[in-house]
Amino acid sequence: MIVMAMIALFATMAAPRIQNRMDLDLKKRARMLSSASLFLYNQAAFKNSTYRLHYDLDQHKYWVEVAQGMVRLEKQMEERRFSKRDTEKQKSKFAADTSIIKKPIQLEKGLKFKDIKTEASPDPFTSGHVYTHFFPSGYAEQTRIRLKSEQGKVYTIEVNPLTGSAKIYDHDVEEGRF
Repeated sequence: MIVMAMIALFATMAAPRIQNRMDLDLKKRARMLSSASLFLYNQAAFKNSTYRLHYDLDQHKYWVEVAQGMVRLEKQMEERRFSKRDTEKQKSKFAADTSIIKKPIQLEKGLKFKDIKTEASPDPFTSGHVYTHFFPSGYAEQTRIRLKSEQGKVYTIEVNPLTGSAKIYDHDVEEGRF
């Protein structure tokens, strides 16, 4: 009986720490995405190249890709859907930039992309591949990224197109803001 009481006591003490750890992971990942956004915005202008954050919503990973100079996005790519109609030429304009991020970053266990909306898409994406582009002309693609924990906590990151900075909200920002 005493052993059961001790187990119950330890379980109630550990539960808030597990929840707190998940919140810290969520906050850390939101800050890292925000920092990456501003860094890529500056890199694009400094190196006269087009950068993009490439998000894999199914595998819950992201990484950096680069193309030399200004890249004109085709309508197919604006829709952010990989299909058999995408040409190899379009795909090959961008290549992974391992000088910034060595390998794709996997979201922490228990975290996932809830959805991502870009200015070019009328609806947010919940699966597939999505991009945030950073152009050498000093423009970033307006993007809203929502990260979600297993417990349902949501952080929203909004990329400003004119400054490349990203504002972090510790709640779910409603759709329709842009």
